[in-house]
Amino acid sequence: MHPFTTRILTFACLFASLLATTFFTAPARGQYDPHPADVGYQQDYRNQFHFSPKTEWMNDINALIYADGKYHMLYQWGKAIRHGGYATSPDLLHWNDRGVALIPQESFLPAEVKRNVSGAQVYSGSGVLISGQTAEKITGSTAEAMVMIYTGTKSGTCLAWSNDGGESWHDYPGNPVANRTQGADPRDPCVIYHQPTQSWVMALYENGTTFYGSNDLVNWKKLSNIDFGFECPDLFELPLDGNPDQMKWVLHDANGSYLVGQFDGVRFTPEQDVLVMDVGPDFYAGQTFFRPNLPSGDVIQIAWNDHWNGGIGESPWERNATFPVKIGLVTYNGKMRVTRTPIRRISDLYETTLAWKNETIGPKTSSNQVLSGVQAEAFDLTATFDLNETTAKRVTFQIANKEITYDIEAQTLLGKPLRPDANQQLTLRMLVDWSTLEIFAAGGVFSYSEQFAFTPDDESVAVFTDGGQVKLKSLELHPIKSIW
Repeated sequence: MHPFTTRILTFACLFASLLATTFFTAPARGQYDPHPADVGYQQDYRNQFHFSPKTEWMNDINALIYADGKYHMLYQWGKAIRHGGYATSPDLLHWNDRGVALIPQESFLPAEVKRNVSGAQVYSGSGVLISGQTAEKITGSTAEAMVMIYTGTKSGTCLAWSNDGGESWHDYPGNPVANRTQGADPRDPCVIYHQPTQSWVMALYENGTTFYGSNDLVNWKKLSNIDFGFECPDLFELPLDGNPDQMKWVLHDANGSYLVGQFDGVRFTPEQDVLVMDVGPDFYAGQTFFRPNLPSGDVIQIAWNDHWNGGIGESPWERNATFPVKIGLVTYNGKMRVTRTPIRRISDLYETTLAWKNETIGPKTSSNQVLSGVQAEAFDLTATFDLNETTAKRVTFQIANKEITYDIEAQTLLGKPLRPDANQQLTLRMLVDWSTLEIFAAGGVFSYSEQFAFTPDDESVAVFTDGGQVKLKSLELHPIKSIW
């Protein structure tokens, strides 16, 4: 694909020797920044339109906030000791990795800024936007401020804030504000503003999911508990089938398991059994943007593109984020189902469009091959097949060293159940990057996320059957420009 640039040393040895005894947030962006200025973003397996950190390890998305005309993302950074990594974007497409915002004391800090407060690592959380009296209580000013609510291991639920557009981040001096603990549990606070009750609500991974309420983000009281969820809860409201008179709440966990039902600001009442929003091997800790001031008003989600599966040997960074998607809720096969659909602005990254209509797909040995001669490594592909009267049992996309097969008889894609629609039409959409495969079907009800090592230097793309024929109604392939 592309030659490795000179590898930048990771900080594993440094982290292994650190003794984290408190939390600290960098007083100015760029100070104490462990990231080098430029890493090239051309290493093998470095995704070209999915966010990844410049160097080192990333995992859970921790806070997604829109403020000052920018999208802000805090994320878990650092393998041996978790920090709060920080990135910004003007459009949810192009990301600027700003380094580290939340830093355990002993990491990269000069002696004069260390403090003597007990603590350990910065674990997962969420983010909100505040102003007025709430902001004044936390920051000392009524000015608008971003707040990250995170788990301080061996401490509890903590706050960090910025009221200068993310240029500096500060810990709230009264930390922890809730859930004092001697270890990492309870953890992963998701905080939303519940408009009907005019209060802040926290969903916490604690004996399932426990809900807390607050008027100021500082003082919290327990509201209720539900026996559901493992790590990183998220909570949001959506119109069912686009009907504003049929509003439903969705509660999901790190694995993408979710409940749909009602939430009154105190208790969550499920209305159906647990379902899963992504069936791939590498979806974890999805989080949605703080919604009240989001320009689109949509529920926009970004997740970690891994599920503790060991990686693919990428360096000098490890792991990346999924592409931003819009979350919806539809009735599908008698169930209320979450949908995941790539945000429309992805089209801003298209280099060109290659299109085919009303073709016949045959075996690999056919002389007339759709996609013949196409070379692409990062692209958005959508194909619709007519499965009526097909003589094929399987149809396969081969992308470099990866085969993506739909079994027409078994009605499975990559072994996962996926039925065609009532007219026997099947539409597949694939986002392919240098080490990421995301597939969407059934209007977004089917979602599949995988980290995969596409062979470097292999830009081949093909589609074929196992021997019979299948009708291809349409296929569009959009090569995607690098965001770096």
